[in-house]
Amino acid sequence: MKNRSGQNTSDDSSIPQPKWTEEIDLQTIDTAGLVQHVTICLSDPSTALIALIDAHSRTEFSGTDYVDCLSQARRQLELDGRLLCCQGARPNVHLSGQLRQFTNGRQAYVRHPEPRSEGTETVDIFAPAPTGDVVTLNDQRAAIISSWNARHPGNQI
Repeated sequence: MKNRSGQNTSDDSSIPQPKWTEEIDLQTIDTAGLVQHVTICLSDPSTALIALIDAHSRTEFSGTDYVDCLSQARRQLELDGRLLCCQGARPNVHLSGQLRQFTNGRQAYVRHPEPRSEGTETVDIFAPAPTGDVVTLNDQRAAIISSWNARHPGNQI
């Protein structure tokens, strides 16, 4: 098992184990289209710790907030050629500093191609997303930058 800093640890019963407050079943998809099931366990929001349980392995990720942990888990899966099928991996889902602070990184905004007159849509970054709707971290970043630049031509990123 890995500890909060990502280092391997021995099975020492004297080390306090995190209390998981929620378990979310998600899918991953690889480049060949193979779908596999994973479980994300969330700790209390104040500790920003998640565990990715995949077949016969378990990896814990800690960070400043949930989106930081999710990014680490996605990066690990991407090294294996897999994408995590969650709302936080969609190309049009982006963070706001204020929303990130208020929800500990659990909620993010959905950017639509056309400006909307109605309220701003938010999603739970851990909610399931269809396999065809998710992208890599780099592709997601590029999509958000492209969207910003299209809306604000005088303030290019």
